[in-house]
Amino acid sequence: MRNIITLLIAAIALCCNVACGNSSSHRVMSYNVRNCTGLDGKTDYQRIANIINNANCEAVAIQELDSMTTRYEGQDMLKNLAELTGMHPTFAPSIDYQGGKYGIGMLTKEKPLSYRRVALPCRSEPRSLQIVELKDYYYCCTHLSLHAEDRETSIGIIIDELSKLDKPVMIAGDFNAEPEEESMKMMAEKFAIFKKDAAPYTFPADKPDIEIDYICLLKSDKVSKFEVLEHSIIDAPVESDHRPLVAEVKIN
Repeated sequence: MRNIITLLIAAIALCCNVACGNSSSHRVMSYNVRNCTGLDGKTDYQRIANIINNANCEAVAIQELDSMTTRYEGQDMLKNLAELTGMHPTFAPSIDYQGGKYGIGMLTKEKPLSYRRVALPCRSEPRSLQIVELKDYYYCCTHLSLHAEDRETSIGIIIDELSKLDKPVMIAGDFNAEPEEESMKMMAEKFAIFKKDAAPYTFPADKPDIEIDYICLLKSDKVSKFEVLEHSIIDAPVESDHRPLVAEVKIN
């Protein structure tokens, strides 16, 4: 009898999984930290780390990071933040700069399964797409060019690269484009661009009136449906020149 009951329970659980699908909630952040240098001119790793710790996200896409440059006396910005948050750092250098590197990066609670950098065009300085593989999904980071034509070319590369991946994909970062611009219209064709819960502006941090930072989900057969449980901007008026944004997403 006990074996029969055990089999019945297993069968019911299997039927529920088939009917409902696998569902998980993920809390992620995007933050252009400007090398942890605030609008007050102070470079302060701890206050940026405090924002990240208080948000309690499993993955954080970060833009504008120096690594071992003379500009910040040989500091590894992402490593410093990783030590203060207890998260795993993954750096994607975009350019050689003042004896070191400058680029974007990711902090994750779990150790990434894999990661890679894809070069993106920019007529003033090279840019990057960073692809980080986690257990249930890919989380990607980017910081696009200040030039509209470069951004549009970059979006084409991003769509092509991320469409190849075998799990749900989210991408976040400083796109340097407002929603009505052509590059973001291109994004909207292939991605769900999460709507913010309140005023969407992220820049400048002290009096934001421009929306250029986003978190998005790739529309694909890897995602049967999703629900944005939260997408908000953190009140951080001085720590950087951008405000950070957080999204919690339930993905089936």
